[in-house]
Amino acid sequence: MATTTIYAATSTNGRGIIAVSNTDWDDAVTATSGTVQSASSNNFAVRAGAITGRGGTEYRVWRSFAYFDLSTITTTITAATVKVHGAGSVNNGGTMKMYESTAFNDNGTALAGTDFDEVTSTLYSAASFNELTWNKSGLNSFALNAVAITDANLNDYLNVCFRNNLDVDEEEPEDDNYLGINFFSSGTNRIQIVVEHDNPGYGNNVNDVTASNIVKVNDVATASITKLNDVS
Repeated sequence: MATTTIYAATSTNGRGIIAVSNTDWDDAVTATSGTVQSASSNNFAVRAGAITGRGGTEYRVWRSFAYFDLSTITTTITAATVKVHGAGSVNNGGTMKMYESTAFNDNGTALAGTDFDEVTSTLYSAASFNELTWNKSGLNSFALNAVAITDANLNDYLNVCFRNNLDVDEEEPEDDNYLGINFFSSGTNRIQIVVEHDNPGYGNNVNDVTASNIVKVNDVATASITKLNDVS
């Protein structure tokens, strides 16, 4: 079994946050467009909030997105974990989960404001984080479920959205609820997916037969062969 770590692009082709504000909750949560946030780190990255002031109440819905190009993995993916770094000095309520997305035009195109509603309610992980469990100063792990693994194998990419449960359920918040994300622009704390997949096997030609046409050598599957006659 091989393990490969793939980082999302550090531009809006790979990750980003889209924010919506409205004085009506229904209009906020069902909006078709929002504003892409330029900063890579934001304390309100996953948000469903009600901000009350002299002028009344303003509702804020923020969603965070990530796209992973998995085309370099040529064997079957058996397991994978998305890891995203927390941010902020305070977690403030709500529950974050990871869902299927259709943002980035499903091909790594730069995130646009109109991607705000390119989301689904299909869970891609059983992991769930709240203000007590979300790590603000480290990586948080979302192990992919069977649906996400199947999609990753079929599509050669993974497209996800991190959403607040009040946003998903369209349940009007009574106060502000948010968890922060730091996407980082360099280093090993960037948002990433750690993929477990079948070994690529012996990749060289044998007796003038190209490796792509070799399935077995002496009844041993190529995925189980790392050396042939002591040649790796």
